[in-house]
Amino acid sequence: MNKLYIGNLNDKVTVEELVKLFEDYNLVYVGEFLLKTGYAFVDCPDDQWAMKAIEAFSGKVELHGKRIEVEHSVPKKQ
Repeated sequence: MNKLYIGNLNDKVTVEELVKLFEDYNLVYVGEFLLKTGYAFVDCPDDQWAMKAIEAFSGKVELHGKRIEVEHSVPKKQ
């Protein structure tokens, strides 16, 4: 799996909006979106789908007046 970080989200963004966004761009994801305040995570089946999502969305798509940023999720350092 390839986990994506979706950042710079407006507090009003919902999981349903993220699902619709991915569906509108015909991008495949696996499982559920994990939505937190200002950011979310989602899994892609492989690196190819992850890169397609990054290229399609990062800095190009606006939700509730904020341009979202999408990148590979990096685990926190202990």
